[in-house]
Amino acid sequence: MIIDSHTHFPESSAQRRLEQSKAQMLSDMARSGVSHAIIIPDNLLNSTIGDLPACLELVKGTPELFLMGTIDIQTQGQDWVAYLEELMIGRRIVAVKIFPGHDPIYPTDRRLSPVYAMCQKHSVPMVIHTGCSTRHPEVAQYNDPKHIVQVAQEYPQLKIVIAHYFFPEVDYCYETTRLYPNICFDTSGLADAEVVAATGAQRIRAVLLKTLQDDPRKVVFGTDYAMCTFDEHLRLIDSLPITEEVRQGILWRNAVGLFGLPVGGMDENA
Repeated sequence: MIIDSHTHFPESSAQRRLEQSKAQMLSDMARSGVSHAIIIPDNLLNSTIGDLPACLELVKGTPELFLMGTIDIQTQGQDWVAYLEELMIGRRIVAVKIFPGHDPIYPTDRRLSPVYAMCQKHSVPMVIHTGCSTRHPEVAQYNDPKHIVQVAQEYPQLKIVIAHYFFPEVDYCYETTRLYPNICFDTSGLADAEVVAATGAQRIRAVLLKTLQDDPRKVVFGTDYAMCTFDEHLRLIDSLPITEEVRQGILWRNAVGLFGLPVGGMDENA
């Protein structure tokens, strides 16, 4: 079994509908042996990759696909938070993601406090975008791990997932967060050619190995599909000198526990 915990639907267009994007994704998953995926909608309405209401409809009746909730606290207030809680209670979303860096907000923004409290209450992970853009390195100020550890301290039972490992400063990210048991990481984007060029393949592998040595449950497989590919990220995991038990943990078992996915009855060798 392979669970990709960080994906987006491929972009739609005037000529291509989101249903076609979904079909392409399921085809690509089957081709690469990915059995399940967690979709991250855009936090902007009417997005070409699907906003939350659109993605809720798209994943209906598709057991291979799970969904995160998203929020833009600049425009979406308490009504949206209540909407997310309703979706959590109904198990229609398995996590919530924020986009500091894409959005000019910090994880410590007090407007996020109700979201963190809600996720902690329901044991739903909070996924936080990190890392820089090679064209706009200044955006990394918003998602610096030093802000995320403040959230981890204030909400010690909140499950936090750092996406993209704050590339290219992966070593700094590791050292800043390593003492916080409620912080873990997905591997999304870490095998992308642009990220590898900026960070270094050896540094990426080394920091993943250090994280796994600290706690093998702290890494979950993610790709950032469709901006990145399943296969290049599977090759990254296969390149790590780890036991098969740790590998299976990364590829699916850790995600089942972290996100509470209802797939535990499936064949572990599937």
